[in-house]
Amino acid sequence: MMSTVDYSDRVVVGVDGSGQSAIATEWAAQRAERLGVGLTMLLATPPLVVPTSRGHMMREGVEQFAKRVGSAARERLDQAADEAAAKHPGLDIVALLLEDSEPALALVEATRTARLTVVGTRGLGTIKAMALGAVSRHLISHAHGPVVVVPETGVARDARAEGTVAVGVDDEAHSSQTLQAAINEAQLLGGKLLVLHSWEYSPVSVEGMPTMDTELFASVQSTYEQDLAVLVAEQVGSDHAFEVEVRVTLGHAGEVLTQASHEAELLVVGSRGRSGLGGLLLGSTAAHVARSSICPVLVVPNQKK
Repeated sequence: MMSTVDYSDRVVVGVDGSGQSAIATEWAAQRAERLGVGLTMLLATPPLVVPTSRGHMMREGVEQFAKRVGSAARERLDQAADEAAAKHPGLDIVALLLEDSEPALALVEATRTARLTVVGTRGLGTIKAMALGAVSRHLISHAHGPVVVVPETGVARDARAEGTVAVGVDDEAHSSQTLQAAINEAQLLGGKLLVLHSWEYSPVSVEGMPTMDTELFASVQSTYEQDLAVLVAEQVGSDHAFEVEVRVTLGHAGEVLTQASHEAELLVVGSRGRSGLGGLLLGSTAAHVARSSICPVLVVPNQKK
């Protein structure tokens, strides 16, 4: 069943009892405290798919098994909530169990009203060979609101990262939404806003054809830097308490942003939004960064006006 729970002014974190979800829960709890909102720990258990066509005895057995699964899920969720409450005694924590609900769909529904939805990169239900967990991948592909994917490392350990928010900006109209989300985060953390833009060019792969000379390269680089500086100045304004750095780099966007995750407490990227093809149209940059970053990644969906 689809949840109709109102998560307004709450941070929602997906819980499954794994070590990865514990890391995500701790990050979510800290963020909820910073935002001054409550935390909802959501555990969804999918419907049992067991054949029940062979008589009353089997149906009874399935029902009893379903009850045991529900009890175990409730016990696991309550234990996780108790651990979070012990670390954050002043935080309003709600432990919500949604039975007969697909985890990915339940979390997508939560993004409709939640202040922020948080997941780990992997959980108990994922295939280890996958670079990004199935639930996390589905969520960032179909989310209606901001989602944070927390890596196994939790947060970057480099001292340079503390308080730094890095954001990738491109030439798309959606970049203004992504940049604004990063500005909001920089105001919250009070450290530094690192605005990144990368560009690439592909030399013609024919022998004897010219490549971009040094003068032209410098001109293109300078143009990108000037345009980005104007965009950032217009959107950030002059009244801010955080440092601002603008950086233009030659290279693949996903690789540039992943490298930046080593010097950031949070990395912000935009997503192309939902797709009817099971998330196949998720922006390649967002997907690359979500699976490769060493710091938490805030994915901002394209909310068309």
